[in-house]
Amino acid sequence: MADVEAPQAEKEEPKPDEKAEKEEPKPDEKATAKEEPKPGDKRKEPAAGPEDSKRLKPTPPDAAVVRKQVEYYMSDENLKYDKFFHEKIAGEKDGWLDLTLILQCNKMKTMRATKEDVVAALKNSKIEINEDSSALRRPGNAALPKLEARPTHQKKNSIHAHDGGVVTMFKGIPEEQQWAQVKAAVQEKLPPKVSLWHVGQVNDKNECNMVCAPFDGDMTFFEQLSIELAGSTLKCEVCFGDALQKALKDMPKHIRDKRERESRKRQKERNRPIKLGTCHFNNVSMLRGRVKEILNSRTDGEQLKSEGSDFKLIKALLEFHPSPGKSKGLTGIKVAKSQQGDSRCFYMIREDGSEEDFSAKKCLDAVEQNPPYVQPEEKTGDKKPQAKAPAEGKKEEAKTEAKDSKAEKTEEKKEETKAEEKTEEEKK
Repeated sequence: MADVEAPQAEKEEPKPDEKAEKEEPKPDEKATAKEEPKPGDKRKEPAAGPEDSKRLKPTPPDAAVVRKQVEYYMSDENLKYDKFFHEKIAGEKDGWLDLTLILQCNKMKTMRATKEDVVAALKNSKIEINEDSSALRRPGNAALPKLEARPTHQKKNSIHAHDGGVVTMFKGIPEEQQWAQVKAAVQEKLPPKVSLWHVGQVNDKNECNMVCAPFDGDMTFFEQLSIELAGSTLKCEVCFGDALQKALKDMPKHIRDKRERESRKRQKERNRPIKLGTCHFNNVSMLRGRVKEILNSRTDGEQLKSEGSDFKLIKALLEFHPSPGKSKGLTGIKVAKSQQGDSRCFYMIREDGSEEDFSAKKCLDAVEQNPPYVQPEEKTGDKKPQAKAPAEGKKEEAKTEAKDSKAEKTEEKKEETKAEEKTEEEKK
């Protein structure tokens, strides 16, 4: 047994030595790794972790973009609507505006502009900066424009929401004033031969909805409309979104149906050929598609050829921009990335070499509201007798509409008498 156990013991004894031999070089390897790092390790050491990456400074914003945005904040165009900045500047004797208020604006936050960025961008600007660079002022402490209510911009899906008849609302109606007084006050200011289709009851919130027959320029008319009622001035508001849906829900069914018919009629009228520049299109949607094709077919920085049809089309489209005189001094048009994001847009190139982007969408929306329809040519010769058939069809349509209007008037009278009976019962 001893002869058998001896060799086993001899085999077991060197095991701890082998472990020691294996364990001993590890600290040496660590030491050598620290003393003599590899080139790859050197690159890994300065690599920024998640915390370090947050501390990295972002690329500074474009000075031209910062300058343009700050100058807009201090301009008459903005301050006549910007109540906050208007009051802050008016509250200072010398007309200074704290720079921190500018930096808190959303667009400045998006650009990640700092105080130093703004000061550097305004070096060659007419905007004044105080000695410690803590506040800005309009050139020469110019007088502030008169504060106005900011106009409401229509959404894309609400451009034709009132084609069948504008739905409006009056708020803050004085006590003891009913829908009849509101209707009479509005009817006095309406154009001749234009009538109100429906006026709702004054609710608990002293609000009253109404619908008017469509006419040319009806949207602008009601946006500017105000009436005098019981010694107070009431401003008319055009309904959109939830307010419009609620008004339509409370509206009598025959008025909703009538409004839908008028809306379809206007849609057919809009679906006519238009002419913009030297180009003809079957409708406005085809014009939108063509403008999109021009944008997508050009590379960034590519300029449109001044003698080409695309240049003439975009130049003619620019005339519809909401800002008057936008195309003044224009010599060229190019396609490039927008300064506000990753999208692409058109840029105007002026005589002095300066460039300014413009929104083609705003121009297209303006075309949508007032399309430049192709004027029909006068028909001569044998074509005159052919025009009698559609004229006869129009007469038939007019007859059916007259019948519908008579039925609707009787229903409206019934509703008015019911409403008057209710008001008399409430008084009793």
